[in-house]
Amino acid sequence: MKNIFSNVIDKIKNNLRLFLSIMGVVVILAGVVIYNFYFEKPINTKPVEENQETTSQKQNFLDSSFYSSILLAGQGNKNTGKYVVVLSDYSCGWSAKFYQETIKPFLAQKNLDKIWMQYDFLILNEQSPSLLPTEAAYCANEYNRFWEFHDGVFALKNKYETVEEAFTEENIVSLAKSLNIYEDQFKQCMSEHKYKELILMRANYYLDVMERLGVPSTFLNGYPITLLIEGKEQAVGAIDINTFNKKINEWLAGD
Repeated sequence: MKNIFSNVIDKIKNNLRLFLSIMGVVVILAGVVIYNFYFEKPINTKPVEENQETTSQKQNFLDSSFYSSILLAGQGNKNTGKYVVVLSDYSCGWSAKFYQETIKPFLAQKNLDKIWMQYDFLILNEQSPSLLPTEAAYCANEYNRFWEFHDGVFALKNKYETVEEAFTEENIVSLAKSLNIYEDQFKQCMSEHKYKELILMRANYYLDVMERLGVPSTFLNGYPITLLIEGKEQAVGAIDINTFNKKINEWLAGD
């Protein structure tokens, strides 16, 4: 009887040791799982640079709402939500070159069903000789003649040695007359400087939000067109028509 009782006790002890061993393994595995879940799991799988906050108020892009609400002169399809905006200055030789050699050929392709393209202007102050023709171009837009007037302004620039000689009130009036828009509405628009405040406000906006800014520049939904220069993506200005087409197509294909 004593031997039988001892055997039963031994079996219970052995089973208890096995049970405790199994429970020990379970507890260890559970601990590993809990540790990995709470301590080893990455907080964010995005690249680090996408999560860093800039210490500067200036950004490398513009708020897309700045474009989505504008009602200025343009060509194409406003409903696509794809805004191609050329920042320019009538006094700038590179802006004239970019318009003649890139933008005009691009517009001539008649392939604007997927984008809305328009011009914007970087007029630094009221003393700029570019202010008068820029105001006039927006007044001409009220007659749906922005692009013809725009083209005429750059043509005026090429006729004179200085922009001060080119952009006189007399020459601007003559250009308006040649387009048959020198009427009461245009005269009133100019005399009241209807677009002056808007032009200067938009220029200040660009200067406030952009780290580096020059003309000409082209923005695709607020982001400047860039090229890889010396191993770094940099905003570019008067690029050729082939490069311009490539950048537009890449942008459209990327969405």
